[in-house]
Amino acid sequence: MRTQYTPTSRRQPASVVRGFTLIELLVVVLITLVLAGVTVATINITINGDKVRSGARQVQSYLEGARNRAIFAREARGVRFLLDPTDPRTVSSLVFIAPTEPWTEGTVILERPDGDNDGNPAYGDMGDPLAVSPYNDSANGVWVLRGYDGDSSSYTRDTGWKELYDRGVLRDGNRIQIPYGTGAWYTIDTRLLANADINDGNPPVRLLLQQEYREAADTDVNTVQAFDRASPSLKYKLELTPAPMPNQEPVQLPQGVVVHLDRCSTDPDGQFPTTSPTRNPNLRANRLPSSWKYSLTPTDAWLPSFGYTPYCDIMFSPRGSVTGPEASSGLVHFYLGEQKDADRDRADWAIRRDPGDAQRWSAPEMLPAQTASDMAGNAYQRGDKVVVSLFTRTGAITTNPIYTDENGNEISGERFRYSETGEVAGR
Repeated sequence: MRTQYTPTSRRQPASVVRGFTLIELLVVVLITLVLAGVTVATINITINGDKVRSGARQVQSYLEGARNRAIFAREARGVRFLLDPTDPRTVSSLVFIAPTEPWTEGTVILERPDGDNDGNPAYGDMGDPLAVSPYNDSANGVWVLRGYDGDSSSYTRDTGWKELYDRGVLRDGNRIQIPYGTGAWYTIDTRLLANADINDGNPPVRLLLQQEYREAADTDVNTVQAFDRASPSLKYKLELTPAPMPNQEPVQLPQGVVVHLDRCSTDPDGQFPTTSPTRNPNLRANRLPSSWKYSLTPTDAWLPSFGYTPYCDIMFSPRGSVTGPEASSGLVHFYLGEQKDADRDRADWAIRRDPGDAQRWSAPEMLPAQTASDMAGNAYQRGDKVVVSLFTRTGAITTNPIYTDENGNEISGERFRYSETGEVAGR
C-alpha cells in the first residue's frame, strides 16, 4: 500500500487571521476625530471660563492689595485700570498707584466767573459761556482761581498749571485747599485751563471750582476780582493725579480677557424700561465713576457721548475706604468678559436700527444667543463673564456671576443682583 505524501508547505493553517477592511478603518478614524473635536471644544470652553475667572481674581486681588497697602503704609494707595491700546473702551492691564507731592507753586487770586474773559462777570453777561446755573446764580459768587502765568511781572510767579494739565497730572476732580493749611477743600474743573495761553495770559490760566467758594465776593459786582484787600493773592495746596508706584510695572489680565467698561452698567443696551423702547447709548457704564469719563461729540445718536480717560483710578484711604471723586459712586461694578465679545458688541451697537422695532435693534443681552448684527439667525454663545464689585464706603470687594433667570437668560436691570443683595447663585 502506498502512502500519499503531502508537502508541509502546502498544508492549510487551522485558522485564518483576517484583517480590517478600509471602510472599517475609515469609520474608526472618523469616530476618533469626532471624539477629539468634542474633547478639544470642551477643553477650550473650560480654559476660556477659567481665564475669565482668573482675570476676576486678579482684579479683586489687586484692589485688595492696594487697600492693604494703604492701611499698612497709612497713606493713600490705589489701582489704575489701564485702557487697552487697541480698544480704549476696555481695560487689559492694572498697575498700583500712589499720590504725588501736592503742588503749591505760583501767585493766584480768586475771581467771579468770566468765561469769555471780557472783563465782565458772567452774572448779568448773557453772552458769557458761564452765564448758566450755578455760576451766575449770585452776583457775589466766587468760582474761579486765577494764576498769573504769562504776567511778566517781577511780583508774581507762574503756577505751571497749564504744563501740569498737558502732562495729564492735573485733571477734573483733583482737590485744592484754599487757603493752604487753614482753608476748605474744593474739587476742580479744568475746562477754562484747556485753552489757556501761558505766553500772554489771554485767555488767562484759570481753574474753575466745582463748589462755590465759601466766602462771598466783597468787590463791586461788575468787577471780576473777587476780593479787594491789601494782598488779594493767596496760597493754595493742589492735589495732583496719582502716579504709578516706583518699580511697579503694569500687570496684564489673561490673554483675551478684558474689563468691558461699556458693560459695567445695569442696562448696557439702552432698552430699559422695555415699555419704552428707546435706545440710549449713554446708559452704558452707569456703574462706573463719572470721573473716569470725559465728554465727546459722537458722530451720531447711536454712539455714547463720552469716552474713558487714561486715569481710571481707585484710591483707598488709610482707613480702607475709597477716597477721592470715585468715593461718591457708592458701588462700582467691573464686568469681566472675553475680548471677542467686546468686539462683537462694538459691531452690534454701531448698526443703526429702527428704535421702534425691538426685534431688530435688540443686542445680545436682551436676545440671548443672537446678535443685533446677524439677522440671518446665525447665533453665537456669549462667553463667560464675571462681575467684581467694590463697595466704596467700606472697601469691601466681592466676585459674583451675572444674575440670570431659571433658563439662564440675563434680566435687564437685575444683572448685578448677586453683588447688590448678597444672594448666592444656585439657591
